[in-house]
Amino acid sequence: MLLQIHNTGSHIPLEQQQHIFELFYRAPIARSSTKQGWGLGLAISKEIVERHGGQMWVESAEGKGTTFSVSLPNP
Repeated sequence: MLLQIHNTGSHIPLEQQQHIFELFYRAPIARSSTKQGWGLGLAISKEIVERHGGQMWVESAEGKGTTFSVSLPNP
């Protein structure tokens, strides 16, 4: 099963994509935002997906937006 969430807004630079699933990582734009967060959501989500035998990844490019994908094995 493949689940994809796509956002046509601004992209996530490649250097940030390499860290986005790390515990407590917040992109520079998120750190300067008024919205608070711990940088745990994506790390926890990826851990849950992997414990169920799946994979989670991000693809993002300028002018194309960002797509988060989750692939889970069939039951």
